[in-house]
Amino acid sequence: MQLTFLKFFKKKFGIKIFLSGACLIFIISSSFTAFFYHYQSKSLTEALIQNNLLLTGILAYNSKIGVFSENEELLRNPVDGIFQQEEIVEVSIYDLNGRLLTKRERSEMQHAKKPDKADKTVGLIEPRIVAKLRASASPFYLEKENKNKVEFWSSVVASSGYGSAESLFIENALPPGKERIIGFVRITVGKSLLNKMLSVLLVKSVLIGIIFLIVGSGIIYFAVKRIVNPLNTLIKGVETLGRGNFGENVPIETEDEIGNLAMAFNQMSESLLRRETEKKQLEERLRHSQRMETVGTLAGGIAHDFNNILGIIMGYAEIASTTPLEKTDMPRILREILKAGTRAKDLVQQILIFSRQGYQERNPLLIKPLVEEALRMIGVSLPAAIEIRHNLKSRLSPVLSDPSQIHQVLMNLCTNAGHAMQDGGGVLEVKLDEGEISAGDPDLSVNMQPGRYQVLTVSDTGTGMDASVKERIFDPFFTTKGPGKGTGLGLSVVHGIIRSHGGKINCYSVPGKGATFQVYFPTVKEEPSEKPDKFDSIPRGRERILFVDDEAALVDISEQMLQSFGYHVVARTSSIEALEAFRTKPDQFDLLITDNIMPNMTGVELAKEIKRIRPDMPVILCTGFSDTVMEETAKALGIAGLIMKPIIRGNMAGVIRRALGHGEEMGTAGPNPNNPHTRAGHNER
Repeated sequence: MQLTFLKFFKKKFGIKIFLSGACLIFIISSSFTAFFYHYQSKSLTEALIQNNLLLTGILAYNSKIGVFSENEELLRNPVDGIFQQEEIVEVSIYDLNGRLLTKRERSEMQHAKKPDKADKTVGLIEPRIVAKLRASASPFYLEKENKNKVEFWSSVVASSGYGSAESLFIENALPPGKERIIGFVRITVGKSLLNKMLSVLLVKSVLIGIIFLIVGSGIIYFAVKRIVNPLNTLIKGVETLGRGNFGENVPIETEDEIGNLAMAFNQMSESLLRRETEKKQLEERLRHSQRMETVGTLAGGIAHDFNNILGIIMGYAEIASTTPLEKTDMPRILREILKAGTRAKDLVQQILIFSRQGYQERNPLLIKPLVEEALRMIGVSLPAAIEIRHNLKSRLSPVLSDPSQIHQVLMNLCTNAGHAMQDGGGVLEVKLDEGEISAGDPDLSVNMQPGRYQVLTVSDTGTGMDASVKERIFDPFFTTKGPGKGTGLGLSVVHGIIRSHGGKINCYSVPGKGATFQVYFPTVKEEPSEKPDKFDSIPRGRERILFVDDEAALVDISEQMLQSFGYHVVARTSSIEALEAFRTKPDQFDLLITDNIMPNMTGVELAKEIKRIRPDMPVILCTGFSDTVMEETAKALGIAGLIMKPIIRGNMAGVIRRALGHGEEMGTAGPNPNNPHTRAGHNER
């Protein structure tokens, strides 16, 4: 408790000032109270003494005749006059020899009996008091031993007459040398009344001190509050500024140094706000410049690769156009054209994955079989000087992914490793393990969640990388390979795939000592799904299909492809014309295949209109790219499947059969023999 108070006391400037001021006020108040009590007590005591000295002198003067005649009756009146004072407790009168002539006490309220004349020692005064009384005619007082009473003594002086009016006073009333002492008087005064008065005085003094302390503390409190409130406001402003909230001005409540400090703080805050705004503007300009640079690099890389691909396609097409049909090289030429088209498709897919617009269906799957299959393919393509080692643990949890993405990650990492060892050979090692990453683990990055992760590690003993290269390896189109040997998209695509999975990729490399890449995939508790059905041969059908695309050449190719599958096709290059054809004969079609990006009406809008006419009409959407919004829209509309362009013959046939089998579930397989709208017909264009 004491430590907490001390800590609080040290941290609060206002508390320090208030307590220091309160202590000072307490000291001043206590000193004032003590001084006031001492002064008033002394004044009351002196007033008591002076009053009773006067009474003693008056008694001595009024009792001269009674003492001289030793007549008790003559002494009664002076004594009664003295007893009018409340504090008087005893009055005694003595003759010159110290013998008691009369005595009266407050407790008896009556005269004492006259002492026996035979007993000369009754009421005798102490010799030291007699000596003092004979030495001076002035009254004096003595403190009693019990401290509750005070004795006042005076000599009774007789004279032959009165020389002047001043003789009525006690002291110096008689001319020097004419005094004659004939007796003594004693008045005993109690201190009870004085003590009561002193008690009341003490209470008043303490109350005055307390009032002074309260008033002084209140004044200090408001003064401290007047000082501390602007300081607290200033502190809050500093804390706000520390959190990065610039531009919030502190109210200026005073015109003193604190007000000047608040004004200076506001000026500093405004200056920081201007600098922060300028900094953000500069950062935005820098990011814009970097984006422009990246776009330029992207455009250059795409142009380079596509020009190479188009060169192959156009070259072989020119050869095919000038080569007789019976020429035996024709199949090879067509295969090369198809291979170049596949390269173009893969390049587009990499760009879409990099921009996170590629459509990939993910299911729970085991990574180990995919890694083993990829390693078999890599082993054939790598030079013999590169040794492949692997350590793949069994019974690992599945991950939610697409086999092609896992394959692409491993192929890119292994290809880069092989390139780093192509001159001197080396060892390519692939490991697969699983571990737990907790919330406080340094391996847990910002976009990851705590849990279990599979760790895929690809290491090589190649040339390695320095820090400057390692910082840019995930940038798009950054490559250390020579011209024509790579696009620089590989690691960018890998990075995009890993981030889209909620994982991360780490790179460790030292120049001359190889490189190691660690890829983290979050695991799931679901059982791995079975592999999708594969058609040993192209599935065929006899249903009637309405095909729509605004590209006439694609319509022609797709129409021929669908006819080769056995379907009856009605093709349109306009979504408006396709909708009119469907409205005319809605029961004459079993399936709609439409492109998404078209003028006048998109494929999604066309699907909505056709679903209004026939809600059970299955629809397949063709698109060059897909994102999450399109997938959700397609599912909401009940679209049976998505086909990514360019359209591959086998993919098209499989999706059609699944759509005709279960039109309400996108991408499911199986024929539907109970379709009431399946009819044979002729081709239309």
